[in-house]
Amino acid sequence: MSDIFVFTFNILTDWYGNEKASYSFENRSRLLENHFLAYHPDLVGFQEAMPHQKKWLEDNLTDFNVVGNGRGSDFRDESCVIAYRKGRFELIGLDTFWLSPTPDVPGSRFQKDQSECPRICTVATLLEKETGKQLRHYNTHLDHVGADAKLRGMSLILLRMVQDYNRRAMPVILTGDFNSEPDSDVYRLVEGFDGCGEPLRDVTPETGDTFHGFHPDEKGEKIDYIFTNLSCDRSRSVILHENEDGLYLSDHYPVGAHLEI
Repeated sequence: MSDIFVFTFNILTDWYGNEKASYSFENRSRLLENHFLAYHPDLVGFQEAMPHQKKWLEDNLTDFNVVGNGRGSDFRDESCVIAYRKGRFELIGLDTFWLSPTPDVPGSRFQKDQSECPRICTVATLLEKETGKQLRHYNTHLDHVGADAKLRGMSLILLRMVQDYNRRAMPVILTGDFNSEPDSDVYRLVEGFDGCGEPLRDVTPETGDTFHGFHPDEKGEKIDYIFTNLSCDRSRSVILHENEDGLYLSDHYPVGAHLEI
């Protein structure tokens, strides 16, 4: 068995004036270098990375390749990029699809109750160089408004997982900001899903709230997850509360888990 340290991390986009706020990415980026990278992750699903934030990840995560495109019709805007340790993995497949009735149409979305934001899922198929084993990593950010859009979006992701698995069977990892708590229909849809060999399981159920909105003393929400059908020692799962003088890595806590392949 080989241990893979996987994270899901919503890094908070710079928008609507955030780029000028005290918690702008420019101010927080040093924390990623000082604290997040100190955990030596192997594989990270990032959410909300704008083009300049993706560029920062590409320039500063020098041991990683960062893959994925933006959710807009021009392939820009926010992205759900995947960063993999390039000395350990080889990229053998990459895809992005839109959570919509037309998943291959850039910028498309559900019309019923979804926000104005398109939503995407990035899929990286990876080969672990040392063992020759393969896996698929799906990384997403579900809608923050529509309950139906969330369910339909997750249903589409699970359907794509089954289709991919039937073409070529391999283990899967699903990371993301689901904008849904553990008592939600979305969570119940994913937990125990049995379409890719072994059932999917939430491997970070004990982390507590993951969204704090820069108000860690107030009640937050558990909305960030790692699901997989790989083996996992859940006692080693982590949630990162690191901060410098009250400035946190993001308005979400990164969550990590050790998986075995």
